[in-house]
Amino acid sequence: MRKFIAILSLIGVSTLGAVAQSDNDYNENFFLSFHSTAYFDFIWSPLRMEYAPTGNIVIVDGQEVQEFREIPYQSFAYNVFSFGLEPRYNVRTLDENTAIAVSSPISIGLGQVGPPPSEVAVGSVEGFGSIQIPLYAKLYVGSGSTYESEKDYGVSLGVGLEYNKLGLIRLDNTSDPATPENKGFVVPVASLGFHFWRGMNPVEINIKYGQGRPTEYSIDRYGDPILSSNGLFTKAIGKSRSIKIGVSYLLNY
Repeated sequence: MRKFIAILSLIGVSTLGAVAQSDNDYNENFFLSFHSTAYFDFIWSPLRMEYAPTGNIVIVDGQEVQEFREIPYQSFAYNVFSFGLEPRYNVRTLDENTAIAVSSPISIGLGQVGPPPSEVAVGSVEGFGSIQIPLYAKLYVGSGSTYESEKDYGVSLGVGLEYNKLGLIRLDNTSDPATPENKGFVVPVASLGFHFWRGMNPVEINIKYGQGRPTEYSIDRYGDPILSSNGLFTKAIGKSRSIKIGVSYLLNY
């Protein structure tokens, strides 16, 4: 998270310096879009091991007590609908049909948060809603790249980092001290956009994919070992991911 903030600050300072050159530069290079996604927005948090109750009862000194162990935790958000705004600034215009930009398509997701679909049971946040704050460096070619472009079609390619927070509204027992903290996380992301005209404005169909480092684990959320179909001890892998397909409309074209 600190690295993400540092990179965001560095790019922000550089962009503000470019904008400060003149109001005319700002008007020619600043774009604002509204974007939305229906049914195709999926987010997996990183898998981490947390000291938490397994749900089992053990006998300690003749007393029945709840068992605590290091068990795997991973949350999954399936957003039925997500929406947001994308500010973008062309930091370098190569020609009327090509530009390099920084953008941040911030998104609010409306959907359930719980355990990921998997054969292995893991603990998770139980809640509703998510937020995604990415920061991209992008190359735009063709339609929508600059205000002077007259191309009918275009593409954009982007790479960056994305901050995610799942379960904005918690539905599990947060008053229980044994409930693990709901942490945000950062994942590397890449995007591919296809641009075309609809009426008087450029429209973009955007595909985003992000993935973090994998983590192996050998027990499930109940503290039981993970077994293969042959009954042998095995391991499972969990990793953070962010997948989305959405539509974006330029508002100030």
